[in-house]
Amino acid sequence: MIPGPKDIITVSRYLKEEINRGLPGTDVQWQMASSDRMAKDFPRVPGKDVTTAAVLILLYPYMNSIYTVFMQRPEYNGIHSGQISFPGGRMEISDKDIVRTALREANEEIGTDPSRISVLDTLTPLFIPVSNMLVTPVVSWSPDRPQFTRQPEEVVFLIEADITKFLSGSIVKTRPLEVRGQTMEVRYFDYDGHVIWGATAMMLNELLEIFRRGKIL
Repeated sequence: MIPGPKDIITVSRYLKEEINRGLPGTDVQWQMASSDRMAKDFPRVPGKDVTTAAVLILLYPYMNSIYTVFMQRPEYNGIHSGQISFPGGRMEISDKDIVRTALREANEEIGTDPSRISVLDTLTPLFIPVSNMLVTPVVSWSPDRPQFTRQPEEVVFLIEADITKFLSGSIVKTRPLEVRGQTMEVRYFDYDGHVIWGATAMMLNELLEIFRRGKIL
C-alpha cells in the first residue's frame, strides 16, 4: 500500500512504536547472508578487539511514499570496495555515542543536516567478521526530503530508494558474485538494477521485517 499524505505523517511514529515492541534480531538479518558466511559458519558475536561503527538508515517522505538513501562507494583496495551501503563508518573518540557516529558520518558523506533528523531507534548490531566491525544501524526520520551533497572522495553516487519496492518478494534474488578473488552465491536486493547485498542487505532486511510485522506500509 502506498500511503497517503496523512499516513506519511504518522509513519515515523508507528515505526518507532513497532521497533520498541522488540527487534527481529540476527536470524532475520542472516536471511540475506551470502553463501560464504553460511559455509564458513561465520561468528555472529565479536571478540574483544572489535571496531565499533554505525550506519544511518534515513527515512523520509518523497513522491507519496517513504524513501531511504544508499551510497555507492568508490573502487579502492579494501574490503568494501565498490559496494552499495548506507552512509556510516567507525566511531571516533569525539563521538559521545553510536547515534552521534551515524549522524556525523552521514553529514560527512552525503551532506545531511543532523538538526533536521530525528533518531527513532537502533536496530540489532551486526558483526562483520571480514572487517572485524560491530555495526549498529541507526533508524532516523527527516520530515522532508533532505538536501544531499555527496563527498566525491567517498561517494560515487546516491540511490534514493522507495521502501515499498523492497517489501515485494520479487526484489530478492540470488546470483554468483566474485568477491576478493572468490566466487560465492549472494542473496541480494535488486533495486532497479542496483545490487544491494552483504551487511547492508542484512541490516535492511531487519528493518523491512519491522515494516511488515507492523503493517506500516
